[in-house]
Parts: sequence; structure tokens; C-alpha cells
Amino acid sequence: MRHVFSSAVLFAGIMLLPALATAVPSRADAQKAYNARDHSRCALIYTQLAQMPDAIRSDGYNAACCLALAGDADAAFEQLRDTILSHYTRVPDIEQDPDFAPLHGDPRWQPLLDLARQEEDRHLAGTDRALRHELFVRMNRDQQMRGRLMADPENRTLLEEMQAIDRDNTGWLKNLIDTRGWPGYKLVYKDGAQAAWLLAQHADLDTDFQQQVLELLEKAVLEKDASPSHLAYLVDRVRTGRDQKQLYGTQFIKEDGHWVPAPIEDEANVDARRQRIGLGTLAEYAEQIRDAYAQ
Repeated sequence: MRHVFSSAVLFAGIMLLPALATAVPSRADAQKAYNARDHSRCALIYTQLAQMPDAIRSDGYNAACCLALAGDADAAFEQLRDTILSHYTRVPDIEQDPDFAPLHGDPRWQPLLDLARQEEDRHLAGTDRALRHELFVRMNRDQQMRGRLMADPENRTLLEEMQAIDRDNTGWLKNLIDTRGWPGYKLVYKDGAQAAWLLAQHADLDTDFQQQVLELLEKAVLEKDASPSHLAYLVDRVRTGRDQKQLYGTQFIKEDGHWVPAPIEDEANVDARRQRIGLGTLAEYAEQIRDAYAQ
């Protein structure tokens, strides 16, 4: 299942998906049902979300996961097929997701994977798949290390290991940019570009490089080769790294045991700025962060 807090961005500031301002149960409600193993309710909520005008690609995928776990194979296959045809879905995600284990013995499983491969080939035509794979490897190592450190934040050895990984990723990304420019959608597809952005987001030991990436991202966004929200997160990261006020409220700090936004410039208008780049309100975001990091 693709959780609301995607592993690709969980430790980036932290990027969370905006809550829906409707009467429909939220993604947080669906996640709670999933965690409680109430798969029928989880499937119902995600199916409703997948039918909304502002649905995201993980809604249909997660609905299929919960339907499979609930034992409704017919609906699971139908939902997953619709998701594959309407949104790019990585084949390894489908193959390796344990939620789909109940479907593996079904004769429809292999044809579905074949369809996913066909769609993957279509979406990734013209991209550099080897480079994209390397970005995923580095992103996953980044996230695994940060997950370990979050579980043991006082461990100096883990902190040093994380910083070593960050330095290695930063050096590698620098060389890549010097030779090929910013790896945007056209070069490594949207998920590969997200992985590259995450590495830059965590290049805190080299703020000059982060500034360089910021300028490249600005150009890429104008060319529709990068995400405006990624640019916003990096703007805030660079600003907070320089002890300046952030603009979008994406960076949180812990004060007196509570997660709060780092200081925000013109905070009265932060929601308007967030809305312009497709983010939910700061209050929604803060609630999701506190829920995600509740001990």
C-alpha cells in the first residue's frame, strides 16, 4: 500500500498530501482503517477518494490493496487495472506489495503485470532508466537511514552515518548536474525527479549547492519539468538553513516536545501561497505532521 506519508518524501520537511475539504472521509481515516486491519472500510474510503475530482494516483492503488486484503478479488483487479491505465504505476510496486499477495494465485495476476509493463514502457519512453534507478537506490538509502535515526534520535553514530550518506549523495548529484543538468521529468520521469529533489533537499551540509539547485528548479518549473511544490520545499529549506523565515511553512521544528512550523514570513498569507502551488492549508499540514510523529 502507498501510505499517505510517502517514503520518498517523509523526511523532506515533511511533504504530506492535503486533506480533502469534503464530507468524504479523509485519507487519514483510510490509513487508520488500514492500520486497524478494517480492510473493508479502508477499501470503501479509498474507492470514494479515487472517484473525487481531486483524486491522486495512490487513492485507486490503495483501494485495490484494501480490496485484495478484504477478499474481494474481482473488485481489486478491476480497481488496479483502472489505476494502471489512468496513472503511471511502477511494476515493482505491484509485484512486491504484500497487500496483493491474495491475488498472486489468480490467473488474472500475470496478465495484469504484463499490462503494467506495457504502460510503464509507454510512460518512460525517452527517459534514462539506468539513471532513474540509481536515483531510487540513493533515495531509498537516504530514507532508510533517516527512519533509523528518527527511531533513535540521540544516536551520534547514526547521525554520522546519515551525514556521510548525505555527503555522498550530494557529491554524486553535483557531478550529475555538471554533466547533464537538472534531472527533471523529461530525463527521469516524475518519480525520478522527486528522488533527485529529495537528495538536494537533504544537502544541508552544502548550502551553496542547494542554492544552485534552487535556481535550476525555478527554471525547470517554468518549463514544466519540475514540481512547483518541490521548489517551495527547497525555498523553505534554504531559507531556514540560513536562519531566515520560510515562505510556505513546509519546515517544522520541535519545541517543548511539540512539532511547530519554523518562523514564517508574512504568516497571515501563508495559506494563499500554499494554495497557489497546490498544497493544503498550514493547519491541515501541521495536524498531519503531529499525527505522523505522535509517539
